[in-house]
Amino acid sequence: MKEGTPLPHSDELDAGDVLAVENLNIAFMQEQQKIAAVRNLSFSLQRGETLAIVGESGSGKSVTALALMRLLEQAGGLVQCDKMLLQRRSREVIELSEQSAAQMRHVRGADMAMIFQEPMTSLNPVFTVGETDC
Repeated sequence: MKEGTPLPHSDELDAGDVLAVENLNIAFMQEQQKIAAVRNLSFSLQRGETLAIVGESGSGKSVTALALMRLLEQAGGLVQCDKMLLQRRSREVIELSEQSAAQMRHVRGADMAMIFQEPMTSLNPVFTVGETDC
């Protein structure tokens, strides 16, 4: 997202956006204390754009992706967000944080996916990414 570009403040996405995240906060409980992993992260992604989340080890890259995929709550992560809107391939806009586990199973793979940090455990080098996902 370009600096200074306002994020939408409703359940609508700006024209061209396929993903909008506003004020994402992620924490984990450790010995009855909340440990922040991500604080107030906001971004949007437009159709055709590539987004890279980069940073040092432990900076929250993977937990951010896991939170968007709604896989973090199952591992005990605490996720709070003002908005996590995704435009599905059908053009339907959904609030990811409001989707049930069953609904998210239909979203994952069909509308969003994650390739984990160690590509050799995620991808078969014999196939293209498209063939691997099918």
